[in-house]
Amino acid sequence: MRNYQILIAHNHSSIEVMHSLVPFYLLLNENSKFNLKFIDYKFLDIRRHKADLLILTRKYHKYDHNQTKDKNFIISDIKKYRKRYDKLIYFDDSAAVSHILYFIMPYVDYYWVRGLLVDKNEYEKPFYGGRTYSDYYFLKYGVKDEKKSFSPEFKFDHNNKIRIAWNIGIGCFPIFKNIFLNRFYVFTRKCCCILSFFSLNIILKKIISLYIIQMKNYLKEEINLKNKLNLINARFSFEGYANSVGFNRKLIIRKIIKNKNFIKGRISSWKYTKELSKTIAMLSPFGWGEICYRDFEAILNKNLLIKPDMEHIETWPNIYKDEHYFKIDWDSQNLFEIENYIIKNKIDIYGKIQKSISVYVNALETCSKRAESLLEEVLLEN
Repeated sequence: MRNYQILIAHNHSSIEVMHSLVPFYLLLNENSKFNLKFIDYKFLDIRRHKADLLILTRKYHKYDHNQTKDKNFIISDIKKYRKRYDKLIYFDDSAAVSHILYFIMPYVDYYWVRGLLVDKNEYEKPFYGGRTYSDYYFLKYGVKDEKKSFSPEFKFDHNNKIRIAWNIGIGCFPIFKNIFLNRFYVFTRKCCCILSFFSLNIILKKIISLYIIQMKNYLKEEINLKNKLNLINARFSFEGYANSVGFNRKLIIRKIIKNKNFIKGRISSWKYTKELSKTIAMLSPFGWGEICYRDFEAILNKNLLIKPDMEHIETWPNIYKDEHYFKIDWDSQNLFEIENYIIKNKIDIYGKIQKSISVYVNALETCSKRAESLLEEVLLEN
């Protein structure tokens, strides 16, 4: 059996190391078909590094496709890799599913994303603020950004290069177990980025594996809603976002500011993790994208996920079916229905939490197999 050389070029950010690349680290040294090598793309010398497949992760994340100079650079850069490597994947782990660099499609074999819009015709229009929901608040409420931007627009039809890989739920999250990995989670994330930079992948794989194992074990523990407080975690802010992007958060905060059933404000990360284990629900608005870190914190801590309607999204793992979460509209008109729902519908809440846990556990157990399958698709095709 042939051994394929796979070069994964990334930038050692915590999003990549602790989430986007996790299935690859789990595959490391376990699959005889794939020899995985990780490298910082700033140090990638195409004359020296050989591989059957190059995976570029997040490289063009901060470039502005609306600027001709940036767009031309991206095209020129990706052409350089295309000339050197027979197989090339661009892994775009952007938070916003409306963001696809369509103009590099001729130069890649596959284009991986976290998720996609269900209605592919939506890609033919530019979204103000680069996101579906920012465009919604711009059109309905007149919310404008200091720097105007739009998502790329293109015709999606018959584009067979785009694949959904996995979203941010695949990754390392802390749980309320008093060990170093959890209590000092922020520090551990930074250390893992350093380990990645120096290619200490064996140590990094062990740390990642420990997180995934403890998460799966924690998820499989019995759900006991009787021990949870009828409070909704809403510890988030709208600061640091463009006006249109953060407006969903701002709108919700305005509505709940005086409501004592919603827990608000800032606390330390460890106190936050402890708190989540005791609350019954988590309110997770849109952030930099529709799919958020908080969504999976909710499931991991056996909280009911409360979130703006996600029917327009397809992703993996898909925890956004009606039976998995409590859906609020994008104007938050039905937000306070959740209070009575929590008091009167414990059986339904239990069912939603259990179903979302089942989806999440399965994803954590099969994410490396999913990565393997996606790799085989490009490497074994004619």
